[in-house]
Amino acid sequence: MKKWESKLTIKRTSTSPYFSSAFNQNEIESLNPYVDMLPSDSGAATDMLITNTHTNFDLLSGEQVDKLKLVLHPNSGYDNIPVDFVKGSKAPIIIGSTIRAQAVSQYILSALLNHFSPIPQQPFWDVDRKWPRRLISDLKVTLIGYGHIGKILHATLTPIVKELSIYDPFENFTQLNNKNSDVVILACGLNVKSRHMIDKNFLNAIREDALIINAARGELVKTQDLVNFLSANDEAFAVLDVFEKEPADFGLFRNLKNIKHTSHIAGVFKNIDQHTINFEVEVIKNFFEMTDFDFKNKYQKMILQNRLSPSIGLI
Repeated sequence: MKKWESKLTIKRTSTSPYFSSAFNQNEIESLNPYVDMLPSDSGAATDMLITNTHTNFDLLSGEQVDKLKLVLHPNSGYDNIPVDFVKGSKAPIIIGSTIRAQAVSQYILSALLNHFSPIPQQPFWDVDRKWPRRLISDLKVTLIGYGHIGKILHATLTPIVKELSIYDPFENFTQLNNKNSDVVILACGLNVKSRHMIDKNFLNAIREDALIINAARGELVKTQDLVNFLSANDEAFAVLDVFEKEPADFGLFRNLKNIKHTSHIAGVFKNIDQHTINFEVEVIKNFFEMTDFDFKNKYQKMILQNRLSPSIGLI
């Protein structure tokens, strides 16, 4: 049991727009048994920090960094967190990848099923009963990334597709098998190795009518190369939820009929407020009740310091 002389403090740097108006108060009330929550605009250093994609870590004072005992980043992405901050942080940085994993997986599966098997509306009985769709069981799928989302997709798709190949060199899936792929799904993080991995060369290897789904990170895709590919191949299709620059300019795709774009909403869902708060409460409760060893063992996959690679940085 960890004990301190007084109740620890926590502060949220900012709140994402998709949370409800009641989120902040509900979060305060839920965390209150464990920590005192300071206002986000408080200049006081705090023991714990809740961050998000809008947090500018360079603005944290040396006093604040030195005082930190725990950092919660209840987001899937962490490319806004500087490598030097991660290296220098004595406090474990816990990433909330599990919060949105089911929602993002559902978005990807919806995109896949809706593309290959959209259910037609038939106001009158069709005596021909024709439905020229491709079966999912005939598809070759390339899944890039084998984290929380990748594992859900792997378990879901393996029984129903013809072939599913995984590429994630950090999880020992080192062979990229995208030749003649029917579907390419991006479910990986962004780093110096993965940036612009979907480029002209990659796209030239897949089928001319392939489906590309990106609900991971926008910079995984070289946008102009994808636009060129879609322009040249009318039967190809892309579903994009993330973009190289956000807020995205959808005017870049105005001449394309074979694309669907959404506004970084794959991880948003009806009960996201409570899921986020539940995650925060569980981590903080475990932080107080567990030994350092047990805490770090339980959150091994979520501690950002464990995703540091000497040659790459954050993976």
